[in-house]
Amino acid sequence: MVTKILPKSSFYSVLLIGIIALTGFLAYSSILNSFFLSDDFVLIALLSKLGPFGLWFNQQHGKSLFFRPLLGVISFLDYKIWGLNPLGYHLTNFGFHLANSFLVGSIAFLLSLNLGIDLKLKRFIPYFSGFIFLLLPSHSEAVSWISARTDVIATFFALLSFCTYLNFRHFGKPIKLWISLIAFLAALLCKESIVSFPGLIIAYEFYQYSQIKSKKIKKSLTNCLLYIAVLGFYFIWRYLKLGTLIGGYGEGIHLKFNPIQILYNIIIYPLRSFLSAQFNSSLTFWILAFIGLVLISIFAVIVSYYRHQFQSNIPQTLLLTIVGFWICVLPAINVSVSPFDSQGERYLYWASSFTSIYIALIFIILVSNFKLCLILSSILLVSLGLSLNTANQNWKFAGELSESLLSSIQKMPIESPIITTVPDNFRGAYLYRTGLIQGLYLFDIDNRFNVQFEQKSTDKPFENVRFYTNKILLVMMNTLREPSDEIIVNTLKPNQYQFQLSNPQTLFFPTPKNTLVTKDYQVGDVQPQSYTLTLNNPSRFQDLLLYSSGKFVKLSN
Repeated sequence: MVTKILPKSSFYSVLLIGIIALTGFLAYSSILNSFFLSDDFVLIALLSKLGPFGLWFNQQHGKSLFFRPLLGVISFLDYKIWGLNPLGYHLTNFGFHLANSFLVGSIAFLLSLNLGIDLKLKRFIPYFSGFIFLLLPSHSEAVSWISARTDVIATFFALLSFCTYLNFRHFGKPIKLWISLIAFLAALLCKESIVSFPGLIIAYEFYQYSQIKSKKIKKSLTNCLLYIAVLGFYFIWRYLKLGTLIGGYGEGIHLKFNPIQILYNIIIYPLRSFLSAQFNSSLTFWILAFIGLVLISIFAVIVSYYRHQFQSNIPQTLLLTIVGFWICVLPAINVSVSPFDSQGERYLYWASSFTSIYIALIFIILVSNFKLCLILSSILLVSLGLSLNTANQNWKFAGELSESLLSSIQKMPIESPIITTVPDNFRGAYLYRTGLIQGLYLFDIDNRFNVQFEQKSTDKPFENVRFYTNKILLVMMNTLREPSDEIIVNTLKPNQYQFQLSNPQTLFFPTPKNTLVTKDYQVGDVQPQSYTLTLNNPSRFQDLLLYSSGKFVKLSN
């Protein structure tokens, strides 16, 4: 019997970890074999042409540059093992997410060592924190979308770094500090948003100082210099490879500090780190929810005061999780996370590790009875799991739609199609906002559309790369809300057609890559739900493709 080999407490720990792993697998099982989406095609196509280090720079968004060599190596290994089978890529994403959940639990455990509370509640915190992180519905984009592995893998190394640093501070083994520094560098080599990590170490050192009032705060803070040194090494290496310090999406995004946008993000970010998207919600809803979150935090501090929990260090640890969240999210303060669908949720993935511990601590503060904690936490976890399942269904359907669209265009007996509209996303789950050409490059064995790969030298330490074809024209993009969404075509006059969305909750929009004016046609009267296409060359009517019921079809007279 296992119980005779393991101590009773260890047996229950192994059992709980097994339950957590199984629950996570069930929660994400619906998307494990989901087809590639959008940037996934770009990722794999670049790996196939440039190898493991081709992702040191990434041109899929035009002028964006990303220095992520370790991410490239990990993704290349997936490509060599799995090829064009999406299952393996999804398993990698889920495996890192599961590991992150255990690391969140480990961090919560190490933080709970400072808490002077009942042993049962102290053991409850790490398991509950890890379980919450595993099932947060806001993680659907980061885990279910293969290309969002950037955040999942970078978070793994960041959490590993912080966890081993806490081990070092608690148990004093120098090897842990060096492992932490290496893991920090690995996280930076997966995603640049980990640059604020040294601030987390500083915050923890002040937190420790508040507990023990040691006079060695200066000595403790010198550890932070090691992380700053690693950060400096990273920036030098990155500059040598990119020829710029900014990179990413460019100065127009990362250095554009719009006070209104930042204030909006301050309201949305903490809520969206654990709440699912609310379609058709208003700003008033989110402001009220944010006020409620602030009031809950204040109320928890008041309850702690009256229960004499300040001596237990619970409120101080709660404050650390709040500070930790904002330190982690700081590099993404200029970007946006949609409150209406899953777009942008990945930017909150790393910070949500502290959200998970925050929620567990709130439970301990407000519900000091262990049995009641178990009941209420179970209700919360079931609620999170259901919300996550709903979000994952969007990604599952998007995968099915992506495969259907790619297959339908390959079956069309048209040499040079004009695609009147391509679905950009389904309820926030990306479809073909990019990647259609790369998808044809990977899956169209005969290469009927003559997709080519081009590399051009630049005056920088990298090359411009792109996949292109002169045989496909893309006119507009559109969003999808329901599987039944259709596009209605009206003939205004000979060779002039109006395209109109059937669902008023969806919209058309052009992107810089769309071709609105050519020798064969021109686009006019672009509205959120309609646009007009005029054919300059009437013979091209037979080449028009229309999105309909999950596939591309020829436009009929």
